Amino acid sequence: MNKMEMIIEEKIYFNPGDLVKVRHKDLANVPNMYVVEKITRNITTKDGNTDNVFVGIRCRYFDTNQVLREAIFSTKDLEHVK
Repeated sequence: MNKMEMIIEEKIYFNPGDLVKVRHKDLANVPNMYVVEKITRNITTKDGNTDNVFVGIRCRYFDTNQVLREAIFSTKDLEHVK
């Protein structure tokens, strides 16, 4: 694949306090959620170096029973609520 064939996507950033929802339109009862924090993990490689690896975005929301829930989502699965 050459450079002309690559699809350029605009990077979307999520900040604490942003309102988001799950991007998948086929799901019923998709709640609005708010971003709590970005989750990363430190991983030590075989040669002893430590790498900081992005895991996902921690969000809080109320489920259909009005119970406060918290989950980590991939940025690819989230979109901003307008």
